[in-house]
Amino acid sequence: MSAARDPFLDLPLDGVRAIEASAGTGKTFTLATLVVRLVVEGGLTIGRILAVTYTDAATQELRSRIRRRLVLAAELVGTPPDDGASPEAVLTRAVIDAHLARGDEAATALQRRLRTAADEIDLAAIFTIHGFCARVLRDHALESGQGFDAPELMTDDRSLRQ
Repeated sequence: MSAARDPFLDLPLDGVRAIEASAGTGKTFTLATLVVRLVVEGGLTIGRILAVTYTDAATQELRSRIRRRLVLAAELVGTPPDDGASPEAVLTRAVIDAHLARGDEAATALQRRLRTAADEIDLAAIFTIHGFCARVLRDHALESGQGFDAPELMTDDRSLRQ
């Protein structure tokens, strides 16, 4: 009996996607899969991908996991399948094999793009919601009527209420 196909392998890559689930259900795993697909199938550079999450810790974890997945993908290109591979490796191999089967790109070129994406992970737009909003306000200060200084995030609004 073969394993069920991951639904995120068939999710369209255009448009906006929201992934909502309880803690520990695989959101980071799924986001890493989608980012690899965007790089492999969509041909995007890592700097053209936006991922938004809730906490600073989740942002750092997501950045780390995406980098590790891109490194794994680069390592898997051109290697034979492994029966004892991790779920991440199996899923990542499915993305790579499907892409290479289309014949639009040589394995060495894909491997180079994946390594570049992993190396450029600091260019990725991976933010908390408030971090993303602050960046948009800073980048579009004139249009939004805001100053160029980053807005202050209020973690406690008691003083405003008083």
